[in-house]
Amino acid sequence: MRRLIIALGLLIAPVPAMAAQTLHFEPDHTSVIFQYPHFGLSHPTGKIMGAQGALVLDTDDPSQSSLDITLDMATLTTALPQFDAMLKGEKYFDVTQYPDAHFVSTQITLTGDKTADVTGDLTLHGITQPVTLHMTFNAKAFNPALFKTGYGFSGTARISRKAFGLGNYEPIVGDDIDLIIDAEAY
Repeated sequence: MRRLIIALGLLIAPVPAMAAQTLHFEPDHTSVIFQYPHFGLSHPTGKIMGAQGALVLDTDDPSQSSLDITLDMATLTTALPQFDAMLKGEKYFDVTQYPDAHFVSTQITLTGDKTADVTGDLTLHGITQPVTLHMTFNAKAFNPALFKTGYGFSGTARISRKAFGLGNYEPIVGDDIDLIIDAEAY
């Protein structure tokens, strides 16, 4: 009888709120595509990967979540080897001296059921500027290859090259750079 009372007590006891969980970015499926205006004629793209970092996700109150992510600038590619070498060189990103792009959230504002504006500090080329990422929650799913449940997010942002000391070659390359973000975290 005593065991039955204890078991019933456990069943009807209030369930504690789930604590925030720390998710780590999966580097092979987390990327930032950048798009730049070229003479105003086209918008070529490049890609940066090599993500490391964490999302502390509070599913009870997503606005209390936080994000800290680093991208490996050596992974930058435009599929044009000579252009990649120029972008990674001293006259542009100077990847030897500034090997990472780093974003740390300072505020998350929910904008819909599955959307949020994530404002934070982006450090790129040794300069830190505020940036807002417009993010969408895609899905939560079990990944059988990793034997883990993952969360997927997509988003966009726009940054100024000049704000990060990267205004070279203007007006050939315009100042506004659009970012397209896709991330998986486990």
